[in-house]
Amino acid sequence: MKKKIIIFGFLALIAATLALGIFYAVESYRFDMDPANGVDILEGLGVAMIMIVTGFLLVYEIDLFYTVYYFFVLPKTKVKSILNICAQLSLVLMYLYARFDCDFLPEELFWILPLAYVLLRLTYVAFSTHLWLKED
Repeated sequence: MKKKIIIFGFLALIAATLALGIFYAVESYRFDMDPANGVDILEGLGVAMIMIVTGFLLVYEIDLFYTVYYFFVLPKTKVKSILNICAQLSLVLMYLYARFDCDFLPEELFWILPLAYVLLRLTYVAFSTHLWLKED
């Protein structure tokens, strides 16, 4: 039952994110194409930006789904749990760094965090594959 609730909840969240992203992209396109607004350069750039942000949100929601699913349903190991938590923290820190003006943090941190996320996920996949092959 717990598995179905998690899956349904995240499917609803993903569907809502996708629907809102498409809605705002259409509204932005209509605004850009309306000659009364006076927008005459880079028409449709807002649509591209909205779809890129929506894509990043969808990737994060899918990753968050897997992390929640792992902690509530799948068998856990210390290494996999630490890698999951650190990967999620790197994404949250990246968002907080981009959202708020963090003058006290080095600018290079914004570029290091996505690389850390990718390395953590690749390490997670390699460790999971190693455990899977070890079982066989």
